[in-house]
Amino acid sequence: MIRGMGNPVTTLTAEQAAFIAGPRSLYVASRDRQMRPTLARALGVRIADDRRGLLLIVHPEQAAQLLRDLDIDPDLAVVINAPETHRTLQLKGHAVRVALPPAETAALAERHFETFAAMIEPMGFSRPLVRVIIGGTPAALAAIAFVPHTAFEQTPGPQAGQRIPDHTP
Repeated sequence: MIRGMGNPVTTLTAEQAAFIAGPRSLYVASRDRQMRPTLARALGVRIADDRRGLLLIVHPEQAAQLLRDLDIDPDLAVVINAPETHRTLQLKGHAVRVALPPAETAALAERHFETFAAMIEPMGFSRPLVRVIIGGTPAALAAIAFVPHTAFEQTPGPQAGQRIPDHTP
């Protein structure tokens, strides 16, 4: 994982880590030099053992602009959503693209697909449809190491947008 890049690093609580581990709908967002936002679906996530970072897997074509944005600015937002309840957590921090063995990224993405598809199938989303939504199964995947600095409650309701206090283990 990358270090905090000069910013304090948030340690996720055990409950937050369990929520992120999913299955969840995962999005990552960046911005370009003109401050235009870029959004991409994450196809998998792994939480660091110390809960101070995430490894995110993205489709390199769907996330091409986001990956270019990271070459310019390491700021990244990650949104984790439970479709069945709309519970949503947003993390902001810094990220960098990392190289991982293709088998490792593919296994992480496939594990996420299987658990996510099983979770939303009762809502009327067939596995073939979910495969299309996530962009198929690319031959190569990209990995992003992410270190959160702040967390926000984003579940619809009166607490949405509120910063979650930092957790110190």
